[in-house]
Amino acid sequence: MSSIFSYTFAPDMNSIETKDRLPAPATSQIFSSLLIALGFVLLGLFVGQMLGFLVSWLLFGMDMAYVSQIMLTPSEDAAVRIPLMLIQAGSTLFGFILAPLLHLKLIDKEPETAWFQQHSLSVVLVGVVFLLTLAFITANSVVIEWNMHLDFGAFSTSFGEWARAKEESLSELTQFITQFDSTGSLLAGLIVIAILPAIGEEMVFRGILQRKLQQLTHRPHLAIWLAAFFFSAIHLQFYGFFPRLLLGALFGYIYYWSDNLWYPIAAHFLNNAFTLIMLYLYQQKATDIDLESTDSVPWSMALLALVVGAGLLVYFRQTAITLRDTHDG
Repeated sequence: MSSIFSYTFAPDMNSIETKDRLPAPATSQIFSSLLIALGFVLLGLFVGQMLGFLVSWLLFGMDMAYVSQIMLTPSEDAAVRIPLMLIQAGSTLFGFILAPLLHLKLIDKEPETAWFQQHSLSVVLVGVVFLLTLAFITANSVVIEWNMHLDFGAFSTSFGEWARAKEESLSELTQFITQFDSTGSLLAGLIVIAILPAIGEEMVFRGILQRKLQQLTHRPHLAIWLAAFFFSAIHLQFYGFFPRLLLGALFGYIYYWSDNLWYPIAAHFLNNAFTLIMLYLYQQKATDIDLESTDSVPWSMALLALVVGAGLLVYFRQTAITLRDTHDG
């Protein structure tokens, strides 16, 4: 689960990897657009957060100084959970959804269909994406366990200490936010931590960043992995960096092959929603599976999930390409 703070071409399978499916504006224009997009996102995050603080003050009498301070030790005041959710929702809505849409319209002057190709949306492929994501979650648990025990101090003592302190702080905040005592609180969590981030982060990291990096480099695989790198790094949880990097790459390839942002959004949503629902079931003692544990699934299960996931990925790639080519042909 992400931290809460923080084309068209012929069906030749060999040509798909090298053909640039995006228009090729001047390099300076791409850089300018990318920098402006960053500015839009930062401004949106600031506006959304300020509105969240304002609503928290009006409804709960909690000013910015208090909420900012209590974020360091959130368990000291359970009443701050809703204000924190409001602030997170505001940041995501304005910074990662409205800001990218405004950038798309005002700066790039493109319609929403640049990201969302309705004609290539398939219910079957959405189902494949859901199964693929579940397989990925299972196989990725091995990487999660390895990453959690990685000694960053071996590279840099100061960075290792900072990364561990940051991890513990954000983990405590995430655990506090995801303490659901009712179905209503779970639904609120799904909106704030699953739906909004799935839409917004895919708009920013795949819709804007990956597309523009591909325009700059003309290397789709490099663009996918660079976008995945920034997607993981921005969460500032380096003891979850590598599994999130792989997750971002999965979203990137789903978008690259389908040219439809709805598919990575669906995968992103399921990844976050599955975690929240399993946490809720564990808290309600309806399951013994504790997703907050860093222990991985048995190797046999991880290997099976990897094989199944690879098969689903190949099927998605071929079907998504065929679907798009059929329409464009």
